[in-house]
Amino acid sequence: MAQTTVDYFADRGFTNQAVLRTDLDRCEPAEALGTNPRHRHWRAMAYATDDLSGTMLLAGPNTAAPNVRYPLEAQGWHAVSIGVLPSRAGESDGHALRVRLSGDSVETMLKSGGEASHGVHDRAIVEMFWKVADLSDQDLHIGQVAWQEAPGDGIGSMRCMHARIAYIKLVPLTDAEVEVVRADRGEASHRTLFAHQDAHGPHWLWRMTTADEVRRELEPYRDTDFSRMYWECGQGDLMYNLTNIGRRCTFDGLDDFDRVGDRLHAESWRAFAAQGIDPLRVALDYCHELGMEFHASWRVAGFHFPPPHDHFDHGNGIYKQHPEWRGEDRNGVRTPRMAYSFPEVRAHAVDLLREVAQHPIDGVCLLYNRRPPLVEYERPIVEGFTRTHGGFPRLLPPDDPTWLRYRAQTLTQFMREVREAMDEEAEKQGRSRIHVSAVVGATEQENLQIAMDLRAWVDEGLVDTLIPYSSELGMDSSLEAWTDPEAARWLLDLTEGTPCRVAPNIMPRHLSPEEFRRRADGLYKTGTPHLFFWDCAGPAGRANYQDMWSSLRRLGHREEIAAWRAAGEAGLVTPIHKLNLLGDWDLSYQTPG
Repeated sequence: MAQTTVDYFADRGFTNQAVLRTDLDRCEPAEALGTNPRHRHWRAMAYATDDLSGTMLLAGPNTAAPNVRYPLEAQGWHAVSIGVLPSRAGESDGHALRVRLSGDSVETMLKSGGEASHGVHDRAIVEMFWKVADLSDQDLHIGQVAWQEAPGDGIGSMRCMHARIAYIKLVPLTDAEVEVVRADRGEASHRTLFAHQDAHGPHWLWRMTTADEVRRELEPYRDTDFSRMYWECGQGDLMYNLTNIGRRCTFDGLDDFDRVGDRLHAESWRAFAAQGIDPLRVALDYCHELGMEFHASWRVAGFHFPPPHDHFDHGNGIYKQHPEWRGEDRNGVRTPRMAYSFPEVRAHAVDLLREVAQHPIDGVCLLYNRRPPLVEYERPIVEGFTRTHGGFPRLLPPDDPTWLRYRAQTLTQFMREVREAMDEEAEKQGRSRIHVSAVVGATEQENLQIAMDLRAWVDEGLVDTLIPYSSELGMDSSLEAWTDPEAARWLLDLTEGTPCRVAPNIMPRHLSPEEFRRRADGLYKTGTPHLFFWDCAGPAGRANYQDMWSSLRRLGHREEIAAWRAAGEAGLVTPIHKLNLLGDWDLSYQTPG
């Protein structure tokens, strides 16, 4: 926001006294509530902490509780937070709530607990900041996250996540604060963040079957600093849309999967196909409604998978049809991947991207960070090297610089073909450009090792955004990335004075809200223009409404971060209330075993 001295982490920047609504037994309809555990009912239970008391609503993994509404009876703009009792150790189903205001067209999922929680007591109410909105004449609608897992409608047919809501916190905004919020939402300079969504997890986790459930994955990005969504459109010829060229994720005819989530994923896609709903198009349209760009992202190496994940190979894809187009190692042995040394493989890849680009997407992104290499020692490239340079590549050291640069010409040619195809599609649609991004390594040598000559890509104008997946070698997402922000220097220098942008990906996925600010500030000081977040979108990723998300959603506000660091880096945490009483049980009373 405009005031650099105010920190708007969660609701802490607003000055009025908060009002906590702890009487959740006021939810309607009253018949949806009860005092004992009961299928398709919320359980109302008294609780107390040192500073508040009230009645919370609880539902478990078999409850399938109905939607209820809480009469807010509030007028004007408020910051809204929700107090929940998150998952405890041993509760593998996790904790989540579905919430929306009466005037919202799409609900939000608030997911708590798990890897992203920092310092949360096992028996404590945790506050989750949701949003700032005009609450005039609106109710809060509350639902349990549930999905069909077996036929019928009895116990066991639905699987649910734990849901425990203890209070609703409302902070009224002053007139001046309302104006600041409105001005901030119209300010484009802060919208410098890019998010990635694998477009697989929500099908796998909660068996999406409706367009609104797709939109729910994107709703967290409303009024944030994120300007782009990198939504995956496929891996190899397995496409995440209702493709007519590649293979669909319906896995028709397959009835046994290695994991329950894999079955749910297939059932989800079968449901969408039966309704004629394309989740990619739904996501694209909703991103545009939110004012975000939509970049269809594709895993370039996803043509074949090892057991037990080989259900991804189901169907008659080009890997099965054309074994002659597979890779070869130094010994001339076939490898289980399609090789981009063959023009036919590149042409099929371009056709898949062309099909996606017939939608009004803003860009395509090549995900080179998954399962390289794409070029090895196939006959076309080996024979070409011998003609050009003499010698036999298989006898050279694997890191021979002449060999690496020659081999990289293959993917440079692929990038030319992608760029040409996107320019042609843009011209057909009367658009100026379809953006091309690529997720890559951080150093010149690492990229050459996997056959990518980024210098050639930038010099020829083949790529508009380069996204280094990690500052650490091997593209290991578990390692701490950009602890030294100067690790981005090679890419920043490479693209200086060109239209190409650099957007380092912040890893690992889950960091403290304070650490996210420190990483961002360090990179901003190097001149880095954008930040990228892999596996960010949706409640299964980083957009879960925990403290981490309160930091991330405003990470484009550089002046706010700088002021926070200059003032001593105060802790970024929302209130936690240790429970003293739940039902008739005094939680201070400990029993062994």
